[in-house]
Amino acid sequence: MNYMGNRCWWDERFKSRTQNLMKHERCLEEDLSFFESKKAILDVASGDGRNALYLTRLGFEVYAIDFSAEALKRLNYFAQEENLAIRTSLVNLCEDEFSNLCMKFDAIIINHYRLPKKLYKKIMDLLNPKGILWVNGFMKIPEDNPNVTENDLLYDTDFECMELQKLVDKKEYRYHNNLFVRYIWVK
Repeated sequence: MNYMGNRCWWDERFKSRTQNLMKHERCLEEDLSFFESKKAILDVASGDGRNALYLTRLGFEVYAIDFSAEALKRLNYFAQEENLAIRTSLVNLCEDEFSNLCMKFDAIIINHYRLPKKLYKKIMDLLNPKGILWVNGFMKIPEDNPNVTENDLLYDTDFECMELQKLVDKKEYRYHNNLFVRYIWVK
């Protein structure tokens, strides 16, 4: 099984979820000061939208992409329930379909998804000048989630192609006995 990159696995997982949405990422809430002057945000691998909905409620214009049609169906349902406007697109990141996006963003968030390192340069091209890239994910395989593998962990080496960008903050932290790492880059 390829946890992060298996569309069928994710479609089935989102189909079987209840109509309750998980709470937004706490670390994102703690980092809101980095987003103060930002307006348009791209949520990469958004899933069913817990972070996209949170940011939209705060007044940001959010565009969410994911490769799971079921995830986006749920995101659109939750957005409609709250009368929130979020643009969504079915995009396969494993095949670099996001480079077809004809928009620029003030911020891009990637939460709990390990983007192939060769795509970071391309994703930075989607940012406006002084835009930020916020990346958050597992630093160690969690004991309570057997689906996460070594291939799903974030490493400093994932960002080797970012030498022209500025890393403004990196935080390693523990949440519910799991180890995470969060990076913030500025273009």
